[in-house]
Amino acid sequence: MARVLVIGAGLSGLSVAMEASVRGHHVVVLEKRPTIGGRASSESRDGFPIGYGPHFLLKKGPLHQLVRKVSKVKPSVLPLRPHRLEMVGQGMVQPRKPMMDAVQFRRAAKVYDREHPSVRCSEHFASWGLEDEDRSRAFLNSRLLVLKEGWSGLVGRLAVTLDEVGIPIETGANVVKVEKHKAHLADGRHVETDVIILACGYGQAKKLVPDLPEVSFVTASTIDVALDAVPLGDRHGILDEGRSMAIFDMKQIHPGIAPAGALLSAVHFGEGKGEDRLAALTKFMDERAPGWKSHILHERKQKNVKIAPIGDRVACGFARKDGILLTGAWVESEHILSDGAVEVSRTIAEHIGKMPLQQ
Repeated sequence: MARVLVIGAGLSGLSVAMEASVRGHHVVVLEKRPTIGGRASSESRDGFPIGYGPHFLLKKGPLHQLVRKVSKVKPSVLPLRPHRLEMVGQGMVQPRKPMMDAVQFRRAAKVYDREHPSVRCSEHFASWGLEDEDRSRAFLNSRLLVLKEGWSGLVGRLAVTLDEVGIPIETGANVVKVEKHKAHLADGRHVETDVIILACGYGQAKKLVPDLPEVSFVTASTIDVALDAVPLGDRHGILDEGRSMAIFDMKQIHPGIAPAGALLSAVHFGEGKGEDRLAALTKFMDERAPGWKSHILHERKQKNVKIAPIGDRVACGFARKDGILLTGAWVESEHILSDGAVEVSRTIAEHIGKMPLQQ
């Protein structure tokens, strides 16, 4: 049995803590923020879960499997429906009329014909420009899911599981330095351990391990807003591939997620300054969800959010010689986004037993 210190209590940190505990290791989790969950968290305001941009769960992906594994009560999920997603200037992602368009869509989706506008659009938005075929096929076949309880509920399920097996999670614990078998906190404390797992996001990990390779990210601006009106009607969303902008109504996708009204989650990803992206996204919402500003109940805006790594990712064992393992969506995996983070966590849990213990 090894003593394992997990730094970070987002999805990757919580999942690796659970995987390590299952394998018999003694685990402690430290989180510098006052709350757990990272970008997967949300804040409930009058019953509306106001989050940090749109999140979709890949059906039967690593994260979905983990949630089902730890849940005593099956999570309520409903899919993003392509026949209720509008492409600007192109019609619905999955047309139902005329019949010829419907047939052409089915053929294109089956063979994954990238020349078809619906396939191109799904590839662009399913993985935020990363062109991941698995998620794109899931997008086209109604296998991207929205949780009724939101992603904060998902985080809560993992946290309850950790609490039940006695894994402590300390919030407000800012780790400022790591060395082999030891972590130093901003308040002067230090923690001795056998293995350190950095699950704190690339930026913080880079500060703690400065020689980490550089990683580039898809950057986005987001607007999440609860409304007392329904400006998109019964549509699940509106997508503009050319400008990399989308508006999703999470309430339309899963009616149980919020009270009456709409819960819009809009995103604009790509290059440029955050304030310019945010201004363009606001204008897009004015165009496609007219009158939304007059019906705002709650709102959250973000100028710059790193949503996915571009190109090469870092090996989970990059700092293994120093007793440090890495996990997160920015670490090498067959999957991407949150599924990549969970898959890496499962992999490095297997590595822990092979790490040298403190003498």
